[in-house]
Amino acid sequence: MQTPTGYTVDAQGVYHAADWIKVIFNPSFPYRLTHMLLASVLTVAFLLAGLSAWQLLRGVAARSAPRVLRLALTLAAVAAPLQIVAGDMHGLNTLEHQPAKIAAMEGVWKTEKGAALRLFAWPDEASRSNRFEVALPGLLSLILTHEADGEVKGLDEFVGRHPPVLPLFLAFRAMVGIGVLMLATAWIGGFLYWRAGWDPARLPRGLLGTFAAMTFAGWLATLCGWYVTEIGRQPWTVHGLIRTADIVAKVPASNIALTLTLYVVLYVSLLVAYVTVLKYMAEKPEAVLETEAQERSRQPPGVATSPVVGPTSA
Repeated sequence: MQTPTGYTVDAQGVYHAADWIKVIFNPSFPYRLTHMLLASVLTVAFLLAGLSAWQLLRGVAARSAPRVLRLALTLAAVAAPLQIVAGDMHGLNTLEHQPAKIAAMEGVWKTEKGAALRLFAWPDEASRSNRFEVALPGLLSLILTHEADGEVKGLDEFVGRHPPVLPLFLAFRAMVGIGVLMLATAWIGGFLYWRAGWDPARLPRGLLGTFAAMTFAGWLATLCGWYVTEIGRQPWTVHGLIRTADIVAKVPASNIALTLTLYVVLYVSLLVAYVTVLKYMAEKPEAVLETEAQERSRQPPGVATSPVVGPTSA
């Protein structure tokens, strides 16, 4: 959908997958896969660090909490810089295949050489300009093209063919900002933990509070990245081939609104339930272990704890 390959088009204009190897291993596949896997590692690392820190702050930490915190910070400290490298390579690939997305992500309206990096702005599509812009001259070209005077195409070259700028611009900065915060937290927190002899009792409560506050930082960054990917694909369903407007379902808007509402209610309910269970398990680890022990004790000797799948299963 982002960098389509391996397809053919018949006489009726219908697209067919002609080569599944090319469909799957398309030009952006290795960058997207690596970026997503590292995002998952960081998500898990900060979840572990945050829950361990929460237990330590509440005084209910299990014996494994200090070791889990150490593992999580080490994992994050290694994965965060790797993610920056992967993100840079992904950005170069996107510049090659989806320059309109890059222009929207960076708020570049006119093609520039030595383009400035907009740290913050409020893109205005009506005037096709940025309000309240804070920029660093020349830095965007250096990052994207690795040349100080490299050319970055502007949105004016993609009129009618570029994504909505404001949500893409803000989501990208939120993703990068959270990523930088995770890097700083992992490195500084890991260093202070090492200096404390891996003894959490010697860590400032403020630092443990920071770990706890960032429990779901990985999820937020991933969500922002998902927005960048999918909003950035517009106005295409399949980039460069099929427009979203051409395949919109001809159903009443009320049906779509109802379906969307049901999805939102379902996923918000699941999210609340998930966070509630995590909080309970973090605050009452002994109760959870005791419940698990009672459940195991009720199992008759020799009975498997997992269901038998088939007639030939042992």
